[in-house]
Amino acid sequence: MKRILLTTVLGAGLATACAQTVIYNHSFSGSGGPLHGTPETVSGTPWQAGNLFLDNGVVLTLVAGSANGQAAWLPFSPADGLIYTATATILNPQPNWIAFGFMPATPPAGLSWSDTSFQVRHSNNGAYLWGLTRNNPTQPDQQAFVGPNTTGGLSNFNGDLVDSTQPVEIKIVLDTTAPTWTAEFFLNGVSRQVVNVPDAAKTAIGGIGFSRERNATDNPGGQIQSFSLTVVPEPATGALLLTGLLGFWLIRRREA
Repeated sequence: MKRILLTTVLGAGLATACAQTVIYNHSFSGSGGPLHGTPETVSGTPWQAGNLFLDNGVVLTLVAGSANGQAAWLPFSPADGLIYTATATILNPQPNWIAFGFMPATPPAGLSWSDTSFQVRHSNNGAYLWGLTRNNPTQPDQQAFVGPNTTGGLSNFNGDLVDSTQPVEIKIVLDTTAPTWTAEFFLNGVSRQVVNVPDAAKTAIGGIGFSRERNATDNPGGQIQSFSLTVVPEPATGALLLTGLLGFWLIRRREA
């Protein structure tokens, strides 16, 4: 009976220690109005977004002769000792990029996240840890970068890696449990690369979201189908809890 009780308690402790906390989880189930100002489902935090982003997930295309773009932003600042998982499913069968990943707390000076400007795109706004997907007949369909301005390109996350005519899942696992943070990039559930995160990202990351990159080609656009950001305690937290529970059981056993 005691053995069964120990198994039950330890199992409950492990489940508690490893439980995910949902920070954001947006399903984009609106009717096609502006995403800007729409409350995020879990927190109620309003999205800041350009008018190309709609509340049903549709990302329209701005026909322009230059590489203008827009962003959709929510606040987020990572802390030490945690493991964050950012996931987005994007259907983008068109040649213009839709990007997803971590962003700064504020846009470039003099701009807002709702502006149309090449400066608010992921590749120009100082973003860290972000990936892109599109469907281009002559260029790579997927790419990812560690730093801003397309620095630190990931060699294993660059090419026609998955079918862009179908939904593409981009997942970034940010592990801050060690002094050197790491990020693991996944594409449709397959790990593509693990990288060390630049120290500058520890203070530079202040948001998370999407951008429409390079609106130079006229097309119907794409769609964000889902987005979530979760966090779990560092592994040491679970180990410490289990050690305490085991010690408590041994003391009780001696007393018995």
